[in-house]
Amino acid sequence: MKKIITLLLIIASFSVAQAQKQTDDGWRKWEATKCYANIEYRMKYVGKNGEQHHWQVQFKNNYNSIVSFNYHVTDKLQEYNITTHRKTLYAQKLSEAIDVYTTEEDIYLFVDKASLSPYPENFLDCDH
Repeated sequence: MKKIITLLLIIASFSVAQAQKQTDDGWRKWEATKCYANIEYRMKYVGKNGEQHHWQVQFKNNYNSIVSFNYHVTDKLQEYNITTHRKTLYAQKLSEAIDVYTTEEDIYLFVDKASLSPYPENFLDCDH
């Protein structure tokens, strides 16, 4: 019985260490985008590169189908009305890390024009 308890404690310790390792790698927690609950993102501050701040952004698709959406990352809040990139993700998948460079340390992420197809058509309404 003591061997089983010891083994369970070792497994629990390993699980906690693995969980800490995954959260201690610099990534912030996953957050839903402001408009679409099933499109999440997380950010990671990599550091300063010369005069610019280097960030990484990653997206997660929680829909049970393909989704595509426009996104824009900026350090200027007033420039949010132009989404300049489109991303397509298969169901329940993560995007690769996207490198972003800004002049200011604070950044803002905007997502719009989501569609349950790889094409920019039949856009979804905001769900929250």
